[in-house]
Amino acid sequence: IADINQNMKRTIKTLIVAFSSPVSSFILLPNVKRICGVGRILSPSPCPRLAAENEFRKRRRQTSSTTTSSSAPIKGRTPQRAAANRNNAQRDFSSTFEKSRNSKSVDLLEPTVIFSNNHLLVINKPAGYHSQPNESADQRLLNQKCLLSKLKQDELGGGSAKNFLLPMHRLDQPCTGILLLAKTSKAGTRTGNAFRKHVVEKDYFCVVEGNLEEMMQRSERNVKENGSKMYKLSGIFTSKSKTGVKPSKGGPSVLFKPLQQLNSNSSNNLGVGDQRVCHLEWEHLLTISKGIHLVRVITETGAKHQVRAMLSQLANSPVCGDLRYGASAALPDMSVALHARSLYLPTVALGDMDMKQLRFIAPIPKTWARFFSLKESSIPPINYSGTAPTVRKR
Repeated sequence: IADINQNMKRTIKTLIVAFSSPVSSFILLPNVKRICGVGRILSPSPCPRLAAENEFRKRRRQTSSTTTSSSAPIKGRTPQRAAANRNNAQRDFSSTFEKSRNSKSVDLLEPTVIFSNNHLLVINKPAGYHSQPNESADQRLLNQKCLLSKLKQDELGGGSAKNFLLPMHRLDQPCTGILLLAKTSKAGTRTGNAFRKHVVEKDYFCVVEGNLEEMMQRSERNVKENGSKMYKLSGIFTSKSKTGVKPSKGGPSVLFKPLQQLNSNSSNNLGVGDQRVCHLEWEHLLTISKGIHLVRVITETGAKHQVRAMLSQLANSPVCGDLRYGASAALPDMSVALHARSLYLPTVALGDMDMKQLRFIAPIPKTWARFFSLKESSIPPINYSGTAPTVRKR
């Protein structure tokens, strides 16, 4: 104990001598504080001379930076300049995006519920909504145009929180019509199996611009069992992304080449090499005006933009408003005159509900009355092959 006390006395004397000089205090103090854990209580008052020198250096650095910024620009990229460029680019992008969004802003109509129970939800989708979440530079715009998000917010889903919804198929943003969503995982599994096995019946109404005689000449005539006269288009599906050709902005995303001498009894999923063969059947319903026709389209495959691309590239009759695939003009609401008309699930059974007894039908958009003078009452009756009663929301 006596030796420890002697060592402590010598250490204290050394510290007193060290702190007797103001200059030494600034050199030794940081190390002493780090080793001994001494706080500001033992810190001596700063040396006036060193404080003056530090203040001088600080002012000289400020003066140097001011002179540099006011003189000729320095070659190369500095951190300050990089930060300024990033801020300017962000402001320019935000301004451009806001102007673009405001210039194309369209008030979205409310989706209509056609059918809803504990298992399924059937919606008549208006134009402008994404059927599934999509990437967007503006999260507010994404939530506004996402139909799935809106339906969850309106508590139209399943589960205790009423927000469980699984989209069973897709529908392009500018198009309208029927959309099926599952409220439970069991309903999603059974309905999804029906879609994968191609046992789901769907048809579409399209207002096309073109010559009816040319459409018939480019198609193969096919008489159905129920007596309806249909015309068949067959083509080889090619996606531009898989060919290595980057699609132009606003241009077609897929290409269909005519398939010559195809056996009419061939499978809808027939492949030629590594390419996919798709079929489309259509019938003429109504002539709206010269060069404008309402046609009904049936397809069992779900290739991207299949109906839009095949009508334009194989029948030379693009859908009205579809600028991407050759329409002459845009519609006032920037929509495409393609409407998913009906949906039939004859092989799906959920609980005590037999889907063979139901065919869901979505009425045409009310805007078609203004664009084409076309109303629901002016559409001729459709002879569906099944005997299921229709379920529609007027």
